[in-house]
Amino acid sequence: ARPALRSAAVAISTPAGPLSDALIALAVQTGVSIGLPGQIPAKRVAALQGAMTVEVALRHLLRGTGLTARQTGPLAWKVVADTKIISRPPPVISLRRSPLPAVLEGPQPDIVVTATKTGDGIQSLPLSAHVLQSAELQRYGTVPTTGSVSEIEDGLVLSNLGPGRNKAFLRGISDSPFNGVSQSTVAVEMEDARVTFNAPDPELRLVDIDRVELLEGPQGPMHGTGALGGVYRIVPQVARTDEVTASLSLGLDAVSHGGIGESASAIVNLPLVRDTLALRAVAYAAREPGWIEREGLDGHDSNTSRIVGGRGNLRWAPTPDWTVDLSGVMQMLHVDDSQYVNAGSDLFERTGAMAEPHDNDFMNARLAVHGDLGWARLTSTTSWTSHEVDSVLDASSAANLFGQIGQLLFEDSRQYGLRSQEVRLSGGQQTRWLAGLSWLHATTQLDAKLVPASGTDIAIGALRQSNTEFAAFGQLSLPIWDQVRFDLGGRLFQASAANEALGATAATRSTRRTNFSPSASIGWTMNDRNFVYLRFASAYRPAGLSPFAPLGQEEFEADELQSAELGGRFRSMDGRLRVNTTAYVASWSHIQSDYLLANGLVATRNSGTGLIFGLETDIDWTNGWLHLLSGLDVQHAKLEKPQPGLPIPSDLSLPIVPSVKMHLGAEVTRQIAEGEFRFGTRLTFLGSARLSLEPTLNRRIDDRTKVDIDASYQRDAWSISLRIDNVLNSRADTFGYGNAFSIAGSRQITPQRPRSARLTISKHW
Repeated sequence: ARPALRSAAVAISTPAGPLSDALIALAVQTGVSIGLPGQIPAKRVAALQGAMTVEVALRHLLRGTGLTARQTGPLAWKVVADTKIISRPPPVISLRRSPLPAVLEGPQPDIVVTATKTGDGIQSLPLSAHVLQSAELQRYGTVPTTGSVSEIEDGLVLSNLGPGRNKAFLRGISDSPFNGVSQSTVAVEMEDARVTFNAPDPELRLVDIDRVELLEGPQGPMHGTGALGGVYRIVPQVARTDEVTASLSLGLDAVSHGGIGESASAIVNLPLVRDTLALRAVAYAAREPGWIEREGLDGHDSNTSRIVGGRGNLRWAPTPDWTVDLSGVMQMLHVDDSQYVNAGSDLFERTGAMAEPHDNDFMNARLAVHGDLGWARLTSTTSWTSHEVDSVLDASSAANLFGQIGQLLFEDSRQYGLRSQEVRLSGGQQTRWLAGLSWLHATTQLDAKLVPASGTDIAIGALRQSNTEFAAFGQLSLPIWDQVRFDLGGRLFQASAANEALGATAATRSTRRTNFSPSASIGWTMNDRNFVYLRFASAYRPAGLSPFAPLGQEEFEADELQSAELGGRFRSMDGRLRVNTTAYVASWSHIQSDYLLANGLVATRNSGTGLIFGLETDIDWTNGWLHLLSGLDVQHAKLEKPQPGLPIPSDLSLPIVPSVKMHLGAEVTRQIAEGEFRFGTRLTFLGSARLSLEPTLNRRIDDRTKVDIDASYQRDAWSISLRIDNVLNSRADTFGYGNAFSIAGSRQITPQRPRSARLTISKHW
């Protein structure tokens, strides 16, 4: 047993399931002895995660059971009948998650944010972070996506080119709507491993996910090059070594002005050697109906998509303090057609006669080792990713620019590879520290060609790109006054890139840069309910080569972002009201931005210096059965100093990100016939935005409002849910872009997905 656990708050994670299992897990994790009475109520409890003392954890696990815990020694507790309860305890209800308490008494358990690599509780974390638990994601049906997260979190915005082609932006850090070759501004991570570098969002389905974590603002010191806007981290469930579990979910999806889709997911957990070795496997598939008709040929519901995927985790726990996880994920996504239309035509009908299919196939394997060395905690993560993205566009409108006539297709094939290794140590109690080494190697192979209706294919460009980063990073957290803590972090890295562009603009470029990304913060824990902080951080993206740019304009330089934020988290004394607010400002120099050439191809250049500042606020209130929630993100994100010599647009707003994004919601949870009923509604508003920094494409994307409702009922091992998206059937333009070859000559519209309904039925074993 570790003496530090006697009274200090520590990171605790107990599984959802029987109360007895949760108490055993608590004892194993904390090293305390918990004496149990002869009869433990057959009660299922929710997963408990957070930084808390053993006393607080026991109080939450035993609430409503008629039991209480008494400390009988420094490392010993005994569970006994609660003599303060005069009336009979409430009847036991067997649910997959326990109902919310009728009254919230005092501070609730703190959520641990592991994306910071230090495992801090979110209440006293000196940066802007958001955590979405699995229950929130499950409200979006059988196979929730990144789009589901963007609907919940105001800071996350997606372009709407289509599934598997979207770009993600956090906190207004947006470079362009086009998929060029510069590194993404948001780092996508699976557990502790980065799984994308410069690829579009892989649209990984969030099935059997423990949580999703969002870190807003530059995260260069802990997460490396890129991550200018922040980190999007997926944390899957891992295998349990103590019980066999399984679940099956089936869904139906109906779209107005579209068809019917189906989805399914299955999860199984198998202990192979009890308490030592276990396997967890997940499989899912979906056919999502389209709502765009393509004039000519068989184009009804032309943008239908199909997805199939799965994950696996093999966990070996040789001792209570060591785990080895071998994990993998594979997903294949195919979309039959684009989802834009031409202005002036029917809102859901595109006049082009040629299909524009898209494929996004993703594979990742990871080996993670976690262990306690006594004086430090060890984490080692090895990761390998293979990612292939293939797109087809109708280039007929630009055929003459390539010396062609008639129908012409443009095919873009990209293969991304990403390998990484990170080892870090962390420790300390009052003075906490972390130190690590990392290596990352990313490769990109891009091949583009034109395919005429007759004749041979025409290769028009290719790129072979390699990016490597070696880094040493660390963080030191020091108490400087009572309840005041100073955190200092940094990353010393060497980033090298080798680029070779082939085709009409053949060129090569190699760069190497050694740099340091710092971070510093000071946080004041006023009490166990209120916390304020001030933080500074930076991030950097490497230079590169644009494969389609005109001769002499192929190179683009590195860009860098520096940011400061002032934030606070506040709770009422009864735990019912929660207010989180952050004000931020960032300077973005030498912005790498994609732009369209006259022939429709995409190139990359430096556009100038940008200034981003804003305010984000979340306010939630609950009394146990009623939950009211709201959020507002107001930001100024503009190009303040355009690069000399570039054409200046009429509006200098950075593309895609709105100046205002907000939500209002309400949820009701009640017990009905020994089951749990939940009803929720949510209104989301996105302000207007601009499509691009190019003067000819500096088009306005109007604001839009969306209202959704969802309801669910759980009893014993069964659950059923119904979700209706876009209840008011808004037809607003969400993106205004779809085809680079025809957009210059016509206005394109990406209509909001029409009203849709999703029914899901689940069974747990």
